[in-house]
Amino acid sequence: MRVWGGWWLIAAALFLTRPAWPRELSAFSKALAAYQDRRLDESLQHAREAVRQEPEHADAHVLLGELYYLRQDLTEALASWERALKLAPSRKDIQDRLEKLRREIEVERTLARHDTHPFAVRFAEGQMPVDLAELRLLLHDTHRLIGQQFSYFPDHTITVLLYPAEGFEQVKRMSHTVAGLYDGKIRLPLRQGFLAVTGEDLKRVLWHEYTHAVVHDVSKGRCPIWLNEGLATVQEARVRAPDLDAVRDALRENRLVPWKALWQEEQYPEGDSLALRYQEAYEIARYLVWLRGWYDMTGLLKRLGWGVPMEDALKAEYRREPAALEKEWLAWLRRELQL
Repeated sequence: MRVWGGWWLIAAALFLTRPAWPRELSAFSKALAAYQDRRLDESLQHAREAVRQEPEHADAHVLLGELYYLRQDLTEALASWERALKLAPSRKDIQDRLEKLRREIEVERTLARHDTHPFAVRFAEGQMPVDLAELRLLLHDTHRLIGQQFSYFPDHTITVLLYPAEGFEQVKRMSHTVAGLYDGKIRLPLRQGFLAVTGEDLKRVLWHEYTHAVVHDVSKGRCPIWLNEGLATVQEARVRAPDLDAVRDALRENRLVPWKALWQEEQYPEGDSLALRYQEAYEIARYLVWLRGWYDMTGLLKRLGWGVPMEDALKAEYRREPAALEKEWLAWLRRELQL
């Protein structure tokens, strides 16, 4: 599951509210531009320079804290955000980030460390379903095999946190059950209810959440929630095929969610409709990949990253009006589900 909010909401606010850039960019503007393009090491260098040049610039400290946070340098992130809050004590966004960070520090102080480029891994010892050699191989395969399809291999740090069940619930703070989540970091529970996850569970959920990280980078955070989930489920399905009962029933009863409505949703619904949306999003993403392959899908994500609206991006990349494309998908889906 990919969640909105958190670190990129702050980044979006900074990006959208900044003044027009002068001809000679400030260190802060350079840091922000590099951050938006996911050149995080470069962004960190500029952000450090920005707080040196302008120590009273609260947003520079916020951005620097975000960059430390993503690198899993939580002590430095805490110091940067505390400084930002002193400069802007009424900023609720900074207060919220500090509250979340302090919860995470409490949980993560007990986790062991195992880094393998580009991953920074923290895990609960004694609960891992694989040994460290298998984990390293799994991470390398995830980076390589998913990267091949999107033609994208991030060189910045991607943090993977493998929590005991109670630790995951403490940092998740969501009302419904999820197998994992991506909020700028990949977070996975090592126990589900009373059952320890298996090696296959770990691979399946890791591939799902890592796909969110890739889609976020390629689309610069502008991919609609359900295309994002659909693509993540397509990758997950390479490990284990998903259940399709909800979408099959909805197709029979003519109550599928229209594409346009899916693209406009910005949060996850509660109740039975959640399963339908996951399954429908999977079938849409699978169809688009079947139709024109991963190259064009990556092209669609890049157009979204340029700020092109979803329907315009579909039309440009797939050479069809979105309504016609949706109609063709329905016919394809009936054949695939044998209805």
